[in-house]
Amino acid sequence: MMYYTLVGISIIVIAFFMAATQKARGYNFWRYFIVSIVVVTGIYIMIENLIKNPR
Repeated sequence: MMYYTLVGISIIVIAFFMAATQKARGYNFWRYFIVSIVVVTGIYIMIENLIKNPR
């Protein structure tokens, strides 16, 4: 359980920095924050699936 808590916190931190760089360009912070969470979570799930189920 602690593993997934740390993964969740790291996803939030990475998404925050991704959205902050977009805010510096003048875009909406919250929109890019939510999109970044979805993107980083998708990448994590793909990598975890590749490690657990290699083809």
